[in-house]
Amino acid sequence: MKWISDLIDLIFPRHCLVCGEVLSRQEQDLCLDCLYKLPKIEKIHIDEIEKVFWGKCDIVSAMSYIYYRKESPYNRLLHKMKYGNRPEVGRRLAMMAAEGLMQNGFFDGIDAIVPLPLSKKKHRQRGYNQSDYIAEGLSLKSGIPVIKDCVIRTKANETQTHKSREERWRNVEGIFSLAKPEAIEGKHILLIDDILTTGATLTNCAIVIQQGCNCKISIFTLAYTYNKI
Repeated sequence: MKWISDLIDLIFPRHCLVCGEVLSRQEQDLCLDCLYKLPKIEKIHIDEIEKVFWGKCDIVSAMSYIYYRKESPYNRLLHKMKYGNRPEVGRRLAMMAAEGLMQNGFFDGIDAIVPLPLSKKKHRQRGYNQSDYIAEGLSLKSGIPVIKDCVIRTKANETQTHKSREERWRNVEGIFSLAKPEAIEGKHILLIDDILTTGATLTNCAIVIQQGCNCKISIFTLAYTYNKI
């Protein structure tokens, strides 16, 4: 009932995750002003995302939704999603991203959405895998099914945060294993992660998948670390 919702908002006001302003009943996660200013990836920089994987693994295409820039207040969205027990933020952002992806034909030919797995240790600590929620948001809009557990993490690597490019690549060596190749054999899958930086984690996962089965891979991340602009 509306009056109950209004009462809850009065007692426990919800705040914009970016600017901190109190949200209206119609707003979720972001106020309208911050939603309007959401730093979406510009068309002129889309090729830069695919270049991350050139010469490293064989992919069909790659896309991200928003920029992840140092000191940007929008980083709070991703931090809350990943570490602040707000994984539903990822689902809602992915649903918004999916609307644009559907218009430009990005989903054409994709058979399944595969979220990048977390290690059992990190899943226990966090209580969820944020990539699962991003995959769910894309699936809700596109109608493409999600396939989980076809690839697993065989060990818990250290966080990639604050590591150099070389350290990131060494840190993800041998952490993935293909568990159910029959689930994706012959399919075009969309591999999902939250933030793209060097592409080390996604590249290693893609290589393991393609070594174990015959499938095409495209990649989507919610954010892209792009500090050149």
